[in-house]
Amino acid sequence: MIKGENTVFPLLVFDEHDDWNSLLKLGKPMLDRRGLNRLQPVLDRACKAVVLERHYIDKDYRDTFSQFHSKRFVTPEARCIRLHFFDCPVEETNITEVHDSVVKGYLGYAVIRPTYPNCLGRTLLSHRLRLERRAHVSVCREKVCLLGCQLEVEGFPFISKDGDATVCAESALWMLFRYYSNCYSVYSEIRPFEIANYANHHAIGHRVFPSSGLYSWQLAEAMRLHGFAPIIYSRQQYKETFEHLLYTYIESGLPLLVTVKSHVFAAFGHWSDYTKPFPDKAAEPVYSSNFNEALIVNDDNWYPYQILRRHCQSPSGGNDSRYDWSQIEEFIVPLPEKAFLSAENAQSLIESLLEGDKRGLDTSPRLRNRIIVRRLFLTSSRAFKTLLRTRGMGNPLAERTYRQLPMPHFIWVCEFAEWDEYRQNKKILGEVVWDATRNEFEPDGWIVLHYPEKMIVDVGSAQNKDPNIQELKLLDFEPYSLFNSNLNTLEGALYA
Repeated sequence: MIKGENTVFPLLVFDEHDDWNSLLKLGKPMLDRRGLNRLQPVLDRACKAVVLERHYIDKDYRDTFSQFHSKRFVTPEARCIRLHFFDCPVEETNITEVHDSVVKGYLGYAVIRPTYPNCLGRTLLSHRLRLERRAHVSVCREKVCLLGCQLEVEGFPFISKDGDATVCAESALWMLFRYYSNCYSVYSEIRPFEIANYANHHAIGHRVFPSSGLYSWQLAEAMRLHGFAPIIYSRQQYKETFEHLLYTYIESGLPLLVTVKSHVFAAFGHWSDYTKPFPDKAAEPVYSSNFNEALIVNDDNWYPYQILRRHCQSPSGGNDSRYDWSQIEEFIVPLPEKAFLSAENAQSLIESLLEGDKRGLDTSPRLRNRIIVRRLFLTSSRAFKTLLRTRGMGNPLAERTYRQLPMPHFIWVCEFAEWDEYRQNKKILGEVVWDATRNEFEPDGWIVLHYPEKMIVDVGSAQNKDPNIQELKLLDFEPYSLFNSNLNTLEGALYA
């Protein structure tokens, strides 16, 4: 059913007479089959209605239009169409009167711009549309105004390249930067053409516009210009630890850029399989990364929320990416500027502490000779302390000590747990908290070493004085929940 076909806000409700082809007709000439094919696989199972918003002025496309497209002899339109998706049939009165079904059923929006060969512009769709059970993803929220109704959508930003001012490099950077500007006020919002202009600072031997792409070091330089402290990791350099480090940074809630041959896209989540057997007679410490089976990515050449698996299963369709892990050559991490200690250095220091004779895992009777799994991640002390009450920390004294202990803005945390308790109940038995503003040569950079029976605290360093180690005995300890603030956890996709 189509209502108001010739108005500014036509409404399409899917039924036996009208389907996605009807949307294609309503959206012409801007919406083409190629653009629809980017949206339909994600929305097909959930979407029941679409509202078209014609004559929409999109801030991202308008920036590119005024700076680039308007300089062409044959110029495209300056305005766009914005599509709003709902998981229930809607009426205009439902929207203007702000019915609960409309607010709760909002699936997000997609801007359709008049560019060829890719018309799909700024897009934010609900992350619950296609993700698998137990996926863990970084998401941001955005408020949307439709006919005076305030709606909200939660997901990860997506945009396709326009083929002129932006290609995959600029598109991937835009997704990353828009996520951070939506989540954190410290990062300003940036437009696609502004991102492309970053290349002006390091364009060597080729023109900036039309864009021909960026090298990894140019992507990293764009991140630096935008206020990050980026690090490039290559498979050739890190070999066996490459995939573990990739997982560790995503587990830290840091969306990053992943490069394959001649292409780059954003990675912002993962999916793990804890039914896998624990490594038999593991000589090295076993981390949660051992059980990771897939990454969640936004690839501008395809559609949002693709699953990039360890081994590619269906490269020609479905929800899977056409790539697998073996094809990942590099990844670029946009570290916050106050996080000075990298993942590999933090892990090396923490392992030296946990394997030591003086304060290592074997000094805890509860942990000695047990099958232990570790989980490493970066987080803010604010986020860590915010969840103290809900997690319980295993003991009231441990929770109270954490609350009162001064901490740096960013901390590295290494949790440890008995394997069965971890995979079945997501419970842990302790953690090491390490100062992320220390350097790799400071073995005394830990702040807290928390075991089931005791809590060892460097009170001196926490107060910016000489080390002063104090040990607190813990009674009536119970396993407690792992830290889960970095990523949004999906117990099951709503529309699978």
